[in-house]
Amino acid sequence: MKLTKEDIDKVRRIEGFPIGKDEDIIALSNPPYYTACPNPFIEDFIKEHGKPYDEATDGYHREPFAADVSEGKNDSIYNAHSYHTKVPYKAIMRYILHYTEPGDIVFDGFCGTGMTGVAAQMCENPELEFKAKIEAEMPYVKWGARKAILNDLSPAATFIAYNYNTPVDVVEFEKEAKRILDECEKECGWMYETRHTADGKLQYRIDGKPIIGRINYTVWSDVFICPTCSNEVVFWDAAVDKEKGKVNSIFFCPYCRSELTKRNCVRAQETHFDTRLNKFVTMAKQVPVLINYSVGKKRFEKTPDEYDLALIEKINNMEIPYWYPTDRMCEGSESRRNDKYGITHVHQFYTRRNLAVLAAISHKALTSRFNIVFQSINATLTSKIVRYNMGHRGNGPVSGTLYVPSLVAESNVLNLLIGKQTDFLSVYNKIKNFCGAQIN
Repeated sequence: MKLTKEDIDKVRRIEGFPIGKDEDIIALSNPPYYTACPNPFIEDFIKEHGKPYDEATDGYHREPFAADVSEGKNDSIYNAHSYHTKVPYKAIMRYILHYTEPGDIVFDGFCGTGMTGVAAQMCENPELEFKAKIEAEMPYVKWGARKAILNDLSPAATFIAYNYNTPVDVVEFEKEAKRILDECEKECGWMYETRHTADGKLQYRIDGKPIIGRINYTVWSDVFICPTCSNEVVFWDAAVDKEKGKVNSIFFCPYCRSELTKRNCVRAQETHFDTRLNKFVTMAKQVPVLINYSVGKKRFEKTPDEYDLALIEKINNMEIPYWYPTDRMCEGSESRRNDKYGITHVHQFYTRRNLAVLAAISHKALTSRFNIVFQSINATLTSKIVRYNMGHRGNGPVSGTLYVPSLVAESNVLNLLIGKQTDFLSVYNKIKNFCGAQIN
């Protein structure tokens, strides 16, 4: 089925119709399952699957659902793609099973990631343990898929809902994922290479070539200006106690021994030419101070050496051949809290390396079903707002803020992509027999 301009004209006057060209709306849509505008096929969908209610003859009756509902979030379907206000589909299933019969239409006007659609379909073939649990609590339920209509004003939400609920050929998806991953690895894998060292000495293979490791993450440190002697002070060197695994709030200038805090120092700055903005920009200076990498299945850590610094310099000076967003941060005290540090536009929240890799993946996955895997990579986890949690498990951003920490952990985007691809293969294998939902 094809979405035409005549179809679009039928819904053009509906409030919430997107601002955009018809050609772009058509390109983004996959009718009748998903349209990037109010769905003109919903009427046909309801005529085919709906059952008119006659108060005189129909005996529908349900008591209010009054039980407590508690479901965990440790599920592959739930975790594959993050989204605010997300609800575990198993919790939604209880309400659908209570209030509806198999084949009924379920409408969710604020669908988010489409968990209502997943829940409606999971009623056809639930996990055995969950099925037994529900039958013990609600022995009257009737198993069988319900039809779902999902709607949301957020393009991101409907995109995610579409990919969760539209049938996919798992074998073809895996082939496409492997192709894109291989292309990305071939083009960008070198950006996350480092030479393996032990006790500061370069390690070699049997053939005499250096052993190459794969970077898991690189720690970047703020650089401050000592107010007493005006020398640059690398925060990592001056404030971090490596043995105790803690960051000191009071530290000392390595040159004049003045007692310092972040509050009484100003950040060092550096200026470079931004080719996309076509102007010179001045930003707070950060330098690489630690590399966590793997050789085989073993992890190691090292101080960046000449090879690593040359690699970063090469990446910083190269032109990125793909599109990436360069929007000015929107007005607001939080969204523009980093203006004072020179981070004024979206792309400046990323290191040049991660920006280049993200742009490459986006370009290669744009017209593919694999795009959902790329979109599922949490944008914050690849950005400069990821804090290096020294001595603690895992790195991550400070919740609910665009705070750029003094110790940033720059993640390996390709590793994250591989992990998310595995997550979605698990999801699609779990729901591959579902028939889909109607989304707009």
